[in-house]
Amino acid sequence: MTTDASEVQEPSIAEQEWQGLISQTPEPVREIVAGVIDQHAVDCVQRFYDVLLNNADAAPFLSNEIVDTRLRAALGRWLAELFSHDAPDASILVQTQQKIGAAHARIQIPIHVVMHGARLLKRKLRVFIQAVGLDGPRYSAAIAYAEDMIDIAIEVMSLAFVQGTRKEVEVNEAFRLMSLGKDISLERETQRAALLEWGQSFLLDICYGGDSANTLSDSAFGLWLRHKGSVLFQGASEIDVVSKAIEHVDNVLVPKLVSERPVPPQAIKALQGALEEIHYMMDQLFKTAEAVENGRDPLTKTLSRRFLPTILGREVSLSLRRHIPFSILMVDIDHFKSVNDKLGHVVGDSVLRYVAKILVAQCRMSDFIFRYGGEEFLVLLTETQEEQAIQIAERIRTAIEQNTALTVNEIDIHVTASFGIATFAGHPDYRHLIEDADRALYLAKAAGRNRWYVSKGRHVVEG
Repeated sequence: MTTDASEVQEPSIAEQEWQGLISQTPEPVREIVAGVIDQHAVDCVQRFYDVLLNNADAAPFLSNEIVDTRLRAALGRWLAELFSHDAPDASILVQTQQKIGAAHARIQIPIHVVMHGARLLKRKLRVFIQAVGLDGPRYSAAIAYAEDMIDIAIEVMSLAFVQGTRKEVEVNEAFRLMSLGKDISLERETQRAALLEWGQSFLLDICYGGDSANTLSDSAFGLWLRHKGSVLFQGASEIDVVSKAIEHVDNVLVPKLVSERPVPPQAIKALQGALEEIHYMMDQLFKTAEAVENGRDPLTKTLSRRFLPTILGREVSLSLRRHIPFSILMVDIDHFKSVNDKLGHVVGDSVLRYVAKILVAQCRMSDFIFRYGGEEFLVLLTETQEEQAIQIAERIRTAIEQNTALTVNEIDIHVTASFGIATFAGHPDYRHLIEDADRALYLAKAAGRNRWYVSKGRHVVEG
């Protein structure tokens, strides 16, 4: 069975084909290939990276240090999992290849480089399988099994790569639109006026004895929401609430107002209440859209996490090209959940704004500050070595701890924060840097909070 590389398969289809290949291949044949991997995986990995390190297209993503410290072992594990002695689990294989393909997309490794590497592995495996001295049918079955397993893996990786690249292109385009400054505020006022105009026109018509058949969904506002607003607010939960409210207006309230004479005052109040609810939800949607347009978190005014891949990926490229390091800080507000639980979300929001204000004051204009999670911020310190990053983290920690300006409802709130520090060390996938900083942050919190820990690759040092 030969896989047609021109057919890009959905993971579910690949999983079925993979499961079929594994179950249809006799166990002795799978054992032979697994034994070849056990014996020659190191040689395969060596050949793979010997060639790719001299490939001009692969050079920007590889270095001898990265290959020796991370990638050799990773490729060896990949081969062992793909050709395990026990029948591999096809669903797990698919998940693994999807993760690898997504990582390739983040790093932007050209897909032809990955295909080149796969061809090298298949060529090397053919040589080693041939050396086993199998008879004709078993030799053909072993070769077909080894090559098909690699081909399906590359197809799943390629699909994940394409999807990841497409997503990054969409985010980059959003970032470009943010920079151009599309006027969401004007759109909000236009649609607010359109909604108000429909309500006034409909009620005037009804009150003067008309039987208006102009539903809200067919109004200028309804048409805009259906064709443009649905795109602008794609993925927002509020859009479903608005749609249901419009259906209620058109299917329940409008028929009641048109059919009953005299017009019941409670029906008019119900319509006004429904329109006020739609107006409120639309206001929330536009606020969120403005935050995306401006690239800002609406509460803290720090950068939206949505643009983290674009900005962090660009800093990785700059650092690799110019050989100038940068660092990141993961900042977590200590005991934030208890603040929310005991004092309420309004106080919690004030704490978030307070910490964000200190971060902005303590960082340079060239740095990037992101709202990373509920009570977490990520600070990207451009052109900053580890020692400088440590000094900045300590300065921010002290400023948060010593600042006594936060008073809400006459309650003085004492705030501290924990920090994880990581400096870029050359790995082209920015996720590794975030994971290093996150690991350091976890240890800082476990050690008692209100302190920093710094990641040094696989090791973390206490501050």
